[in-house]
Amino acid sequence: MGLFSRKGTADPHLPELTTKQADKLRGLCVAVVGRQGVAVTDAGDHLYGDNDQKYGLFAISRKAATLPEKEWPAMVEQHFAGFLSSTPASKATVEELQAGVYPKFIAPHTMDWMESEHGPSVYSYVRPTARLPLLIALDSPESVSYLTAEQVEAAGGADLLWDKAFSNLIAAGPGKPEEFTAEGGSFLVFETESVYQASWIACMDKFVESLGYTPGPLGALVTIPATNMLCLHLVSEATSIEDIKAMLMFAGTVHSQHPSPLTPLLYWWNGNTVENISSNEGEDVNLYLPDELLSVL
Repeated sequence: MGLFSRKGTADPHLPELTTKQADKLRGLCVAVVGRQGVAVTDAGDHLYGDNDQKYGLFAISRKAATLPEKEWPAMVEQHFAGFLSSTPASKATVEELQAGVYPKFIAPHTMDWMESEHGPSVYSYVRPTARLPLLIALDSPESVSYLTAEQVEAAGGADLLWDKAFSNLIAAGPGKPEEFTAEGGSFLVFETESVYQASWIACMDKFVESLGYTPGPLGALVTIPATNMLCLHLVSEATSIEDIKAMLMFAGTVHSQHPSPLTPLLYWWNGNTVENISSNEGEDVNLYLPDELLSVL
């Protein structure tokens, strides 16, 4: 596990690159995809195609950040050759969809853009979770495609596909924890290569069960600062305000520097539901601790 560092003016959509570098990379991507017969629109952190597919740029921007710029054209060509040869959601069979779907958070600004472009019903099956929109995504070796409401219905309906998505997430496993300690507080970090890792917050009972943990009556504190990360602290009599401070500090740092940030907020899983117990106003962090948690601090 590692934190990230940046130099120069970071691009707001692809923060591991400068704005100038990100603009160059996006231009290369638009040109390469266009040469393969798909007209795309640059949407900052992704391209949106006239084939109704979204082409995320996080993975390719991470590759670009490790290479000299003169090597970018060949890398982009290679990346999208595999990307466009994989089966998009619009062409996948029902069996392929059910076998390859996972729950995945979408950035709220991307959700807003999609709804403005395609109408508010494009993702009408969305499940608001942890104050973020959770969708069903089709996974393939080179791409992740969010399913539209029409595609979900054609594949058996939202209830069936949500069940399949969470079954696939659970089958993939929760990952291995690494303990993080700072300023007298501690918690576990579950960081994996999966962009679906944070989605475990939508099924915390299955998460702790798969780990063999036995939570107490006050459940757990949780953060999901990036798509591939979930941080956990099981609440006990030993829990202190220092644990909360450590989790907030870590979440804020990761969220500000990670190439795929999600949210710096702190959540409490009470054994049944997940509720937000912090907010951010500029650099200030506000806590809203329920009486149950205050009783042990």
